[in-house]
Amino acid sequence: MGDDLVALVAGPARGGGRPAHRAVVDVTNAIAVYRRLVGAGLRAQLQYRVSFLLETGAVFIGTVVDFLAILVFFNHVDTIGGWQMPEVALLYGLVSVSFAVAQFLGSGFEEFGEVVRRGTFDQVLVKPRSAFLQIMGTQLPLRRLGRFLQGAMALALALVWLQPDWGAERWLFVGWTILGGVFYCLGLFLVRAAVCFWTVESIEATNILTYGGQEMMSYPLHIYAPPLQRLFIYVIPLAFVNYFPARFLLDKPVLAGGPPLAAFLAVPACAVMLGFGLLAWRAGVRHYQSTGS
Repeated sequence: MGDDLVALVAGPARGGGRPAHRAVVDVTNAIAVYRRLVGAGLRAQLQYRVSFLLETGAVFIGTVVDFLAILVFFNHVDTIGGWQMPEVALLYGLVSVSFAVAQFLGSGFEEFGEVVRRGTFDQVLVKPRSAFLQIMGTQLPLRRLGRFLQGAMALALALVWLQPDWGAERWLFVGWTILGGVFYCLGLFLVRAAVCFWTVESIEATNILTYGGQEMMSYPLHIYAPPLQRLFIYVIPLAFVNYFPARFLLDKPVLAGGPPLAAFLAVPACAVMLGFGLLAWRAGVRHYQSTGS
């Protein structure tokens, strides 16, 4: 499994097996190449600073409407599922920040359908670097920072309203939770990209789990029907992105019927989704023959 991950990031081995020291060298080299790809892309975008500011502002305004909808909703009700507005704002902030970071890092996979449609993935494959590294490193649109700022603002407001008396371990737990959410969303983007190797006509269906999932997890999971709860706990680990961790942070009792220690499984549970996405991507690359295939 370790060799498979090295091959995915650094490219296929040459000349048979891959000794451990060679794998380390390859990964180090891949990281250096990734940094150069990212640096070149960011410098190119910053050449047009007015455009960058306008696009970032537009994304911020476009996404802040979602949070305003929650605030408007609580003008008419006091609680939803027993959760007050600051608590729901915490749910929203956690999932929004995770989604924004993953969308920034994985933008190339989210928009991969156009790469296949235009035939430019053929150009990626002829270069002596892994396709994964190139797709991930060449498309990091700075305008996505608008979504991150909006999510961070919502999370900050939630913490101001809650005024939690947390120790260092709980603040580290917030970071752990966000990391798990990033893993989950990146895994979904990889699955979305892998689907494009077979069809680019139905990939919008994956938005049900990406954008739709973010919208759904902006509210407490227990307000949904039991079949949906079980789906997003035991099949698609969406509940681990923010719901179980938020229950722990807010000192709410463990959800009846939920997995033991569910609050602390954000990273391992969501890493399963990331691993599935990586496997799906690798299978797609092997399946790909050329544009029009």
